[in-house]
Amino acid sequence: VSTGWNLNDDVFDTAETWAARETPEDKPLNYEHKCNDIIGHIVACSPVTEDYVVIEEKNKDGVVTAVEDLPSRFHILTSSVLYKIWADEKLQERMDKIIAEIPQHKWFVSMEALFANFDYALITPEGKQIVVARNKETAFLTKHLRAYGGTGIYNGHKVGRLIRNFTFSGKGLVLKPAN
Repeated sequence: VSTGWNLNDDVFDTAETWAARETPEDKPLNYEHKCNDIIGHIVACSPVTEDYVVIEEKNKDGVVTAVEDLPSRFHILTSSVLYKIWADEKLQERMDKIIAEIPQHKWFVSMEALFANFDYALITPEGKQIVVARNKETAFLTKHLRAYGGTGIYNGHKVGRLIRNFTFSGKGLVLKPAN
């Protein structure tokens, strides 16, 4: 996952993503986001910069990395294993095909997150980004979110879902990624 907007109009805030940075480890890797079709699991994760340099929890002097010192854009890099051997012949054929197609860049990964709350991220027609707290007065914006069947636009503003208090619950091996 990366901080910022993804192609699903979900927005991952720097502080919220940093807080969730360790939660992907030991979670399932599924086929096309089908939670009952587990094909592997996540074995490690690290926050990294745009240049894939690991962002350390503490500097060389032992000082904890503060959220305000993080780059505005970073990624959570995950390492996973795929289950290569299957007793079911059709599942084995599918896995053999997947493994052959990965080097051809036909497959991607897409993180899955469970969240307790969200606010709205908007981009004005002039390109300014703003956050609108989700409450009784603003909840009507939910119907404009693409995640809930809307167009992603309200009065000329692009509307996204700013995920709050989330944990990564796994990732899918997918043909069409959100990032």
